[in-house]
Amino acid sequence: MKMHNNPHSWSELLELLQSWWRGDTPMGAVLLSVVMATLRIAYGGGGWKKMMLEGAICGALTLTAVSALDYFGLPKSLSIAIGGALGFVGVEQVRSIATRVFSTRFGGDVK
Repeated sequence: MKMHNNPHSWSELLELLQSWWRGDTPMGAVLLSVVMATLRIAYGGGGWKKMMLEGAICGALTLTAVSALDYFGLPKSLSIAIGGALGFVGVEQVRSIATRVFSTRFGGDVK
């Protein structure tokens, strides 16, 4: 498959979007995460500042999680699911779960 940084035709743009969707690059997962987080905050009545920050953090979390797929021997095609899930669940839930896991695993108080 030929990858382009700047698509010059509709077929190249379609190919680029399909590669994002397949998980060939993490861009599709990151974008989905940002959109899901932004929509979740908007649906819940949050302001612009919270929408922007939540979207950015969820996008960064998604990029972090997707970069670990190879390490755990998981297919890149999971990246879209990860992006959607992280955007839907949100930063506070991910933080809460991570805190509990790390506290249980390494000892300490759960806050």
